[in-house]
Amino acid sequence: MEYDIFICYKKYSARDLAEQLKMALGDYGISAFVDFLDIPKEFESTAKWWQYRDKAISDCNTFLMIVTKGFERSSEISEEIKLAREQKRNFMCFRWKNLEPKILVDLGDQLFNLQDQQQIPFDTPEGLVRAFFDNYPKYDQKTEKEAASRMPSSQLPSKDARPPLVHFEMTQAVRNSGLERSLPDVGFNIRSWNDFPVRARVKARVFLGGRDLGLIKGSYRGGEYMGYYDGKTPWNLNPYTLFFGHFSIPKECVESVEDLTVEVSVVVEDKDGIVYEYLPVGWTYVRAHNFWFAEPRGHLRVRKSAS
Repeated sequence: MEYDIFICYKKYSARDLAEQLKMALGDYGISAFVDFLDIPKEFESTAKWWQYRDKAISDCNTFLMIVTKGFERSSEISEEIKLAREQKRNFMCFRWKNLEPKILVDLGDQLFNLQDQQQIPFDTPEGLVRAFFDNYPKYDQKTEKEAASRMPSSQLPSKDARPPLVHFEMTQAVRNSGLERSLPDVGFNIRSWNDFPVRARVKARVFLGGRDLGLIKGSYRGGEYMGYYDGKTPWNLNPYTLFFGHFSIPKECVESVEDLTVEVSVVVEDKDGIVYEYLPVGWTYVRAHNFWFAEPRGHLRVRKSAS
């Protein structure tokens, strides 16, 4: 597979940044290569792993560097830069704002000074995404045109009519740490990829062994009911905002060995008050690994759902 972007990053300081940027670009039809996501796991530490990586560099249009602490100390990064230079790839350099611009990467036969590159500073994952779209011409010049060419003109919505874009997922990972949650605590992330503010209402419904256990119950704070996961309290999502939330599922799900699924429905309201309803999607829990995987559909309900 050919990729538009090859993302070069320091494993221990930018893995999450690389993953989030890839997800954001994918939402806009721009394909990005990130090694741990795009190389089959069975090839790890084998010659095939390096073959996959080298081909991705050779076939990509743009070699994108996320420069964080320790970037210049990685021998893998050095090899990737050397190959990208040999293949005459287009370079983009995004630098964590607290780092000095002068960063020297040893390529063996010479030093590669990142200060000679046009560096684009960023300070948050959302800032990295914004900086990319501000500086990558393909999004406006090619991606939109290619998408338009694949759709009959009579079906093309105007830019103003396009629905706001949000991404949401279940996760057991705790923000900015190597820790993972344990049931009944379930993590939920939601982010906005828009240049304008939106409101989102989220409903999370629990299914255990095919039984509908209903919506997640809200809680009270200062005497006010907060129903973040039963659709009663809106999430205010400013441009490119990312929220890390979590909720508790019924206790009977913890000890049970039955299949556990959480179905999520999201309704988004844009700045003009227009409402867009996303299709419900589900996440199924893998008990042995404390992990959720996304289902491409909502739960198949065989019983009437309780409200």
